Amino acid sequence: MSRPQPSRIYGDMPPWNLNKFSRHLDASLEKIPETGSLVYFRADDAGVPGQNWDRLVRLFMAHQMPLNIALVPAWLSPDRWQALAPDAYKAGNLFCWHQHGWRHVNHETQGKNQEFGPGRPDHGLAFDLKSGSRKMKKFLGKHFFRAFTPPWNRCDSRTLDHLKRLSFAAVSRDIGASPQAQLPEFPVHVDLHTRKDKDILGGRMQLSLELEQVLGTGVCGIMLHHRRMNPRAFECLDLILARFRQARNITPLTFRQLISHGN
Repeated sequence: MSRPQPSRIYGDMPPWNLNKFSRHLDASLEKIPETGSLVYFRADDAGVPGQNWDRLVRLFMAHQMPLNIALVPAWLSPDRWQALAPDAYKAGNLFCWHQHGWRHVNHETQGKNQEFGPGRPDHGLAFDLKSGSRKMKKFLGKHFFRAFTPPWNRCDSRTLDHLKRLSFAAVSRDIGASPQAQLPEFPVHVDLHTRKDKDILGGRMQLSLELEQVLGTGVCGIMLHHRRMNPRAFECLDLILARFRQARNITPLTFRQLISHGN
């Protein structure tokens, strides 16, 4: 499986002044409302062990920050789960493992990529959802939380209906995704690693502005892709996690905790 390229904003040229980015983060935290802000991180495309995955996990565990892990069921095998399982057991309630599609493949011949979109027969959608949840339950047991992140953050209304009938607890897509779900939705607002900014300096500033604006609303979902991360991306995430952990007005949560929180 080839590794996708990191976003251009994490390149070495021009140099990224992380001290300046840190100051922007501090200013953003000061603008959070008095009621505080709920924050959750969602790591997509999990299921294949590797150096980047290990580094991501260690980073969240070092900062004791919750992480919602979108695991692709078809990528699981006994050997892969044996490599991933220590993370599940060591982290305990810090990690929330949930379902990320079935195989993470595109079935559409036109338009944007979707695994659970209009180009598929209804029975195929239902079969893949059930197959994925069975495999998640088989490997993860009590660590499996019945939330669903569709690949590419897209799915059709039939998929959402199936999720409700299959007793899923929540769905997570992009903010403003349609059609509307009849389940609790935990959208992502800020994309750290699949960004397509062409202006490197402008993209870095835009990331700072996005974090500031979304944190000010009181709820902030942040999407991660470990396979797209390079050393600079890890440095940036390390800084974000450190600032969020130190902030008194931020409450970091898993999807499981968000359900209990009433969101």
